Amino acid sequence: MVKQVQVQAKPKRLNMKQLLDSVKKEMVELTSLPFNTIAGVALDEETHAPIVTIELVERKAIPDSMDLLGIYEVIMDEDGRVITFKRVGMRKRGDVVSATEY
Repeated sequence: MVKQVQVQAKPKRLNMKQLLDSVKKEMVELTSLPFNTIAGVALDEETHAPIVTIELVERKAIPDSMDLLGIYEVIMDEDGRVITFKRVGMRKRGDVVSATEY
């Protein structure tokens, strides 16, 4: 009798667009805050987990340039699910923030 062994294929890694679509959708669901923009993407040096920096609208204002935007650092798993997130800053929409301030 021959025993058949099924080899499970390793799941395909998400491409950049799929990863970013996933972080937008999940963070809006988790926080109930409107999405503003993706500010950056990096890989953790040790775990190689994607780290996405996004901005969510914390408080809407009139004029729009006075909206308060929360800056969040989001760590994703290889399937595009949020593992952890934390707010790392806040700014008014009209303010200019340098990358070193994140």
